[in-house]
Amino acid sequence: MTGKTTAYTERLSALLRERGMAPARAQELAGELAAYAAEAGSALEEEFGPAGELADQLTRRAGADAVDEPGAGSDTWVWTADALQEVGLLARFGGQGWEAERLDRLGRFVCRRDRQSPLRWSYRRETTGGRHREQLTARLATEGWELFGTWGPFAYFKRPEAAVTGPAAELSAPPAPPRRRFYFAPWISVTLAAAVIAAVAAVWLGAFDTDLTDGGTLAGALVGLAGGGLLGAWAWRSAARRHTG
Repeated sequence: MTGKTTAYTERLSALLRERGMAPARAQELAGELAAYAAEAGSALEEEFGPAGELADQLTRRAGADAVDEPGAGSDTWVWTADALQEVGLLARFGGQGWEAERLDRLGRFVCRRDRQSPLRWSYRRETTGGRHREQLTARLATEGWELFGTWGPFAYFKRPEAAVTGPAAELSAPPAPPRRRFYFAPWISVTLAAAVIAAVAAVWLGAFDTDLTDGGTLAGALVGLAGGGLLGAWAWRSAARRHTG
């Protein structure tokens, strides 16, 4: 993690806390965004825009409390998950009447649910790109599937279950909106946290010890640990894509 990346994540985390987000959640979210940018190979500000604007976007929904807990009367919900879980979660939440309208620029699912007559939705994820994606979209459209978003090599499609089951697709008593917005394997957060801590420690050591002996060696080891953590997360997500796409 570069000095610019560290400065961006620290500023973003501070801005999120100022806007009322829980400190642990703010730190976790900043780390996840840093991992996305690292995988994309681009600077955080280039990928997500200025830290202030991003903090506003992430806390805009009726205050920070609504970000963590949408509330029983809410008909909108934004969530994200790792590659191994998102297909199963789309099926679960589609069965609860949540329609994914689009993917935002952070790769999160932006969903809504009709308050008056919620319907069940079906989803599918395909790994494709370029002209093949256009051909696939046209073919699936004949079966009622609609493309609602893309993220890297993934294309996401939705279809109301009413197209297959008719009136049986309507929900009479949908459950309350989920309280969670992030669905990641626990070890991913631990790995990213360790990488962030190692990178910050390496920067600190580099600032106060320019002798490339003990301090320099330790700083180098910590940089390696940080890079290894991020590389491990990237490799896991890539493998997940190959096996679940």
